Amino acid sequence: MWFFRFKWIVYHFISSVLAIFGCALTIHVLFPDLLCLPLNSTTILGSLAIAVVISGLSAILGGFYSSRDIRSELEEITLGAKNLAYGNLHYRLEFKGNAEFEGIIQAFNEMASRLESQVGALQKLAEENEQLLQETKITAISEERQRLARDLHDAVSQQLFAISMMAATAQKVAQTKPEQTQGLIREISQSALRAQAEMRSLLLQLRPLTLQDESLTDALASLASELQGKQTIQCDVDLDHMDLPKNIENQLFRIAQEGLSNVLRHAEASRVRISLKMSQGRRRVLLTIEDDGKGFILDEIPHSSIGIRSIIERATLIGGTAEWLTVPGEGTRLEIRVPISLESDSKEG
Repeated sequence: MWFFRFKWIVYHFISSVLAIFGCALTIHVLFPDLLCLPLNSTTILGSLAIAVVISGLSAILGGFYSSRDIRSELEEITLGAKNLAYGNLHYRLEFKGNAEFEGIIQAFNEMASRLESQVGALQKLAEENEQLLQETKITAISEERQRLARDLHDAVSQQLFAISMMAATAQKVAQTKPEQTQGLIREISQSALRAQAEMRSLLLQLRPLTLQDESLTDALASLASELQGKQTIQCDVDLDHMDLPKNIENQLFRIAQEGLSNVLRHAEASRVRISLKMSQGRRRVLLTIEDDGKGFILDEIPHSSIGIRSIIERATLIGGTAEWLTVPGEGTRLEIRVPISLESDSKEG
């Protein structure tokens, strides 16, 4: 180990020896007359110039070998940081005998281990919360019914009332003001479409709060089939079969419900795609919901928005992340990444 600690000293020592040897050899071979010249300022300056050139070449050679190892180590650390950022929490840096980076590598691996343990603890806590949820199922159902009642009153009921008022007005002015009547009919049509979208969204959320006797893959496939059968939207699926802890499956299913509900309410899309993928090594799950709707400007949506806040909270609850990729007029892509900890694997096994 001490040899590696003095590696750079050895490199530069060898470079200096080579520079001195090269300088002496060059003067002897190419400029033998310099050895016979009297020792004056011209001779000294010429010898120094040759020595500087040879030393510069030697320094470049030594610097190249020195920086190559440093660059390689920094690239490994950068790659490790990216793996952790994207949920690959089991990634560890290897010790290659480079003592200068030993402390950094050890600190990185310790940080990754702590992060993986914290995610495992968070998922275990989420599982315990899931058990509490089962114990208070009746209360949850009651609260869900109250929420749906409020949504029906605040959205659908008011829109239907507006439609009835506009229809009554259109009936009165149909003979005397045909242009105003046409405008009222257009508004009635738009209000009816909005009410229909709200009803579709609410019907979608009437599915069970938790998965019953089916896996997440089967539940998402069933949800897509139901959505396509009852709604005017094409729904494509690309689902990997996987066994996940029940609490993670339940939260991902609720996220999918909320994401599809947002598509029905706001996107005005004709096609939506649901994807569920497991990474190599079974260390990350990626759930995506992508539509071809009108998109939106993410910065203009308040973080207090119920749909966005619900998805973020559910993803955070299982140690995951939620990210929206959207361009106005180009559709929206929701990505949910969830790392799977070793503790969850061992428990499932």
